[in-house]
Amino acid sequence: MRELDHELIQRVVASFFGYVMFSHAWQGNEPSFQDVNEVKSIWKLPDTPLNEKLRNFCKETRRLGHNWAWSDTCCINKATSSTLNQSLTSMYKWYASSVATLVFLAGVAHPAKSGDLTRSFWMTRAWTLQELLVPKVIFFYDSEWKPYLSNIGTNHKESPEILQELADAIKIHRETIVAFSPNTLRVREKLRLASTRNATVEEDIAYSLIGIFKSDIRPHYGEGADALGHLLEEIVARSGEVTVLAWSGMSSSYNSCLPAFVSAY
Repeated sequence: MRELDHELIQRVVASFFGYVMFSHAWQGNEPSFQDVNEVKSIWKLPDTPLNEKLRNFCKETRRLGHNWAWSDTCCINKATSSTLNQSLTSMYKWYASSVATLVFLAGVAHPAKSGDLTRSFWMTRAWTLQELLVPKVIFFYDSEWKPYLSNIGTNHKESPEILQELADAIKIHRETIVAFSPNTLRVREKLRLASTRNATVEEDIAYSLIGIFKSDIRPHYGEGADALGHLLEEIVARSGEVTVLAWSGMSSSYNSCLPAFVSAY
């Protein structure tokens, strides 16, 4: 009887169960968990632009040779607070463990020009900072789902042109974008990166940074600006990083030693 090749088996199994994450800026009434669950298939959803966006993500995932796809719009049951909170605190790990992350740049017309990525709305959102830094493999697509700058490589984090565009825009080393971990950057540098990002829901400014800071805070929508206060307070307590207290702007009602907005950094 032949001895089993455990290494080969592990590679085959890992390949089969590898999943692809979706990164995009929400554009309105995105398909929800309930919408998909009701019809049991995204292919049975009504023909709307946002449902088509989800279908295109799944088509591209399949074209790349993968069997599993995850989108925050419909893979989280947001009606259940415990499920939502667990998902938010797990997001960093999910992106880090994915075989690839596909980024859809809805506002970038085809054919894209150099600089369109860094001027995109996607680059201004709070959650997409994590979605840019954490994945090992990433692909950017313009509004017609064509590879950004017609780059058909196996990883856009390996494209000198795209990588340099990103590094120039957020002002960190290219190597940091390629191989980011929570320990790669100092606290102050991570706060600087977050300071240019915005969110529709105020609490998401803090919650989107949970993984990047290895934070233990628990999401609690409704706490408003206190969410940022909780995060910054924990950072100071755990790291002793007093530069968190060096900021300029409006003070927080949570603690006057802390800023009301992350843009203060």
